[in-house]
Amino acid sequence: MKRALKRVLLSLLLLVVLVAAGAGIWVYHRCRASLPQLDGKLRVAGLSAPVEVRRDARGVPHLRAQSLEDLFFAQGYVTAQDRLWQMDLVRRLAEGDLSEIFGERTLRIDIENRTLGFRQAAERALAEMDPDSARMLSAYARGVNAFIATHDKQLPIEFALLGYHPRPWGAVDSFGVALNMAKVLSTTWPIDLMREHIRAKIPADLYADLFPDHSAYDHPVAELPPAPAPGKSKPGNESSLDLIPLDPVLESLSEPEEYSWAGLGSNNWVVSGAHTETGKPLLANDPHLGHSIPSVWYMIHLKAPGLDVSGVSLPGLPLVIIGHNARIAWGMTNTGPDVQDLYVESFNFRDPSKYLHNAGWVPAEVREEPIRVSKESDYHLLVKVTRHGPVISHDGDRDLALRWTALEPHALTFPFLKIDQAGNWQEFTNALRGFSGPMQNFVYADVDGNIGYYAAGWVPMRKQGDGTVPVQGSTDDFDWMGYIPFEDLPHAYNPASGIVATANGRVVPDAYPYLITRRWEAPYRTARIFQLLESGSRFTVADMLRVQMDIYAMEDVWLAKRLVGAGANHPASTPDAQYALNVLKSWDGEAHADSAATLVCEVTRPALLARLLRPKLAEDLSGYHWAMSSIFLEKVFDNSLTRWLPPGDADFDATLIKSLEDGVARIPGLVHSRSHEAWKWGDTIPLTFHHPLSGGIPIFGRYLNVGPFPQRGMLTTVKATTPAAGPSMRMIVDFSNLENSVQNLTLGESGQILSAYYKDQFEAWYNGQSFPMLFGDAAVEQGTVHKLVLEPAEK
Repeated sequence: MKRALKRVLLSLLLLVVLVAAGAGIWVYHRCRASLPQLDGKLRVAGLSAPVEVRRDARGVPHLRAQSLEDLFFAQGYVTAQDRLWQMDLVRRLAEGDLSEIFGERTLRIDIENRTLGFRQAAERALAEMDPDSARMLSAYARGVNAFIATHDKQLPIEFALLGYHPRPWGAVDSFGVALNMAKVLSTTWPIDLMREHIRAKIPADLYADLFPDHSAYDHPVAELPPAPAPGKSKPGNESSLDLIPLDPVLESLSEPEEYSWAGLGSNNWVVSGAHTETGKPLLANDPHLGHSIPSVWYMIHLKAPGLDVSGVSLPGLPLVIIGHNARIAWGMTNTGPDVQDLYVESFNFRDPSKYLHNAGWVPAEVREEPIRVSKESDYHLLVKVTRHGPVISHDGDRDLALRWTALEPHALTFPFLKIDQAGNWQEFTNALRGFSGPMQNFVYADVDGNIGYYAAGWVPMRKQGDGTVPVQGSTDDFDWMGYIPFEDLPHAYNPASGIVATANGRVVPDAYPYLITRRWEAPYRTARIFQLLESGSRFTVADMLRVQMDIYAMEDVWLAKRLVGAGANHPASTPDAQYALNVLKSWDGEAHADSAATLVCEVTRPALLARLLRPKLAEDLSGYHWAMSSIFLEKVFDNSLTRWLPPGDADFDATLIKSLEDGVARIPGLVHSRSHEAWKWGDTIPLTFHHPLSGGIPIFGRYLNVGPFPQRGMLTTVKATTPAAGPSMRMIVDFSNLENSVQNLTLGESGQILSAYYKDQFEAWYNGQSFPMLFGDAAVEQGTVHKLVLEPAEK
């Protein structure tokens, strides 16, 4: 009997092994079959003339076409070769169709984007678009569809695993890609709710302390415009509104921390020839975004009569978003304007389809959104839209409508053809007039040695209020009255210093006559960049890379000095805290992966904030996040604001040491060890790039994911680091010789698992190295590894 049972078990085990092996072989062959053709010739319906696609050692496509229409067609085709599933996933995200393939676990995301009305906004934008831009988007879409049509049995493995086929790409889908990025860069309404919640609980002076909008670290970039005409705009005071209990609202909405990584921001700077070894400008940019597989950006070089540009594109959109042509270069960071306002709408309880406006009841737009859910019944979503925008929360008598620049008429513009073609500052800034946002800090350099800066994008001017908390929507009192005029937006051209740098901090001086936002990002990255650039050095491309990788932690250095000083007056009472103080005394201020001091500071700061805030708010503080919290701490301790001294603490030194003790008590749990040797900062913020399917199919994670790896740097170092986000690409443009310019992605050009370009750039990205941006014909030809010619199909 035992032998028979043993034979059965062995047979079952063998069957499992064979099934697993068969599945593995099937996956391998499907992945191999889906790899794109990179050499030879391909006949493609839709082209009017051949297009040459040369790929360099990193798989970057260099396209040469005889017309712009063929060029954009080929860009769509080639991008689909490498990124089709990513494009389809982002399209589904925008349109609220994820649940059709992923089931109920993505339903909340679909509900949110359906409520926002991304599909409707994209369709409206397409109808508003000028004919030339519409033809460009149409050509790109036809290129994507040409690839889909000819590779029906060779699509990326993700389609087969999820059991669906991509529908044809449309020009409207490209607007969905843009809306997704706009949401990432400009979602601030959860912070409005947090601020309102806090304001209801503490006095005005404490509230003002908590939310500073400037600091001694600031480096304003902008030249001052003339003062606006009377009544046009001035920085508003915080909105006045009777407060309604918010706890149910906060629980029903997306948590603020979902968007906290978006605040990670970006770096860019440009230095004139006065600061370089060659006497020509250097421009650097490293946008910080959420980590993903494949990379957010797609590197590409586009060349046709009237256009020759190299840089990064967004899969799903034509052209180059950040890069250089033969005459100019530009980089972008998020300015962070407040372009989202919440309005408390009053709906008629007898007729819920109507809401109050100026003492009268007016009908809301009401639409039903059926959402398909895999393996479940359809979910039917009812969306209400007021004159301000979609109602994103229903809570008894309180309905919150969102007004957002991205959903306004004519908001989705795409001026990147003019940007890519610009040859000087005037042409560049003229092109930026068509950029609606989200507002970006554009830095600029050109072959003639000029440098510049422009913060372009729509920023609303409000009749009252400052956009930081919800306001009444039943009257016109808090409505918008247009946008800051383009001429008055922050800008500078050839500043006397020869240096322009932005890192999402405050870019305008106190006297700037318009309100952009009251919630700038923390100023430490900006301050450190200026500290390095103003050192008097003559910089090279290699120096710029080193600046991008700088990990000096100004934010933590302040805290470390405070803690060491406090320890001299109030000795720590625990061995761990005593050890921590000794570590801080000898720290060089750099957030290395093995840094114990950085770990000490990073666990102490939240403990210190909690010790100050809990007596005032008397609740769990885990949902409270704001970028200037460390500036608040500096203000309190540097100015001895005793109104914040916690009950029972003799002085602020005692507060600091008790917070240190509370913070370091968490470290053994974080590092899974009682040994001080395990106190390594980088191990507590491990970096892993997760493939979207690795969560649903865990066994694939071992093969699809990249990581985990320990990290150096932190949120406010120039090399900004969190487990989920960081530099999405790095670029440095050298105007002494464009062939010296470098650029690299996080992982690689391809989303195809077995491609040589799936993660070939990761090691260089991780270590702060980069690769040449081949640009001239001779350099491209010499660097060619693959050459494919797309030829018109015979009619």
